[in-house]
Amino acid sequence: MDFKQIEAFLCVAKVKSFSKAAGIIFLSQPTISSHISSLEKELNVQLFDRTSKEVNLTPAGESFKQYAADIINIRNQAITEISTFNNNVSGKLNLSASTTPCNTVVPKLLKKFLMIYPSVTFNIIEQSSGKIIKDILDLNCEIGLVGNPIENEKIKSYKITEDELVVISSSSLNLPKKLTLEDLLKYKFIMREKNSATRITFETELIKLNITCKKLNVVCEVNNVDTIIRLVNSGIGISIVSKNTLENYMHKDINISTLHDISLKRNIYLVVNSKRTLTPTAAAFFNMCKEEYQL
Repeated sequence: MDFKQIEAFLCVAKVKSFSKAAGIIFLSQPTISSHISSLEKELNVQLFDRTSKEVNLTPAGESFKQYAADIINIRNQAITEISTFNNNVSGKLNLSASTTPCNTVVPKLLKKFLMIYPSVTFNIIEQSSGKIIKDILDLNCEIGLVGNPIENEKIKSYKITEDELVVISSSSLNLPKKLTLEDLLKYKFIMREKNSATRITFETELIKLNITCKKLNVVCEVNNVDTIIRLVNSGIGISIVSKNTLENYMHKDINISTLHDISLKRNIYLVVNSKRTLTPTAAAFFNMCKEEYQL
């Protein structure tokens, strides 16, 4: 059964004539007859009662008529929907971001995007860079924002901005503006969770200097910047966080220091699955990011 057979059937049913139907859909009468015959053979029923003057639907033909009309209507709806698919920026976009970009980059991007496409809604998930990459690979997320480069052939990453990690401490500790790694070893340390971009960046630089995190006096691991800052503010320990993130947490009781014997600068990346075709909404967001950051 194919669409041409069904269209021929519906036309014959409407005009009650093989010859008239042939003229309407620009086919020969033998072709129309062949389409109807093949359809009857496949369905194993007679669809028309044929007379010398006209053809009429049999009870089976009447029953099949509505199904045939529905099939053609659904096909036409599908063609219309798909033909406009690339221009249909709407619905919900799943966006995952690690802590720093979620708190610094995402708000600005969403504001700009929603000014252009106000009907779009977002599902924003803040999680570690490792989990974001897994979600993108598993096709659970179309676009991610992470704080460390990704070496995976299935992932495309684009640098969008720079960031720097700094040491934060309670002002009661009176830490100087410039610290050494030896200074860090003197204080209790609040560490970000494993797989976070902040921790990966920090640990990578320590390894370059043949230092492991085991030398730090880590009192707890935390997966939330708010909690880290509250713990630091209470004097429990010091920590490493994004300098850009701190713009939202300026507090007189928090002291900011840098390390002069180690570089903690890094980049923020936009990441997508290289094997996946983005939906129109995700593609529009991706293109806006490319324009915003001149990628």
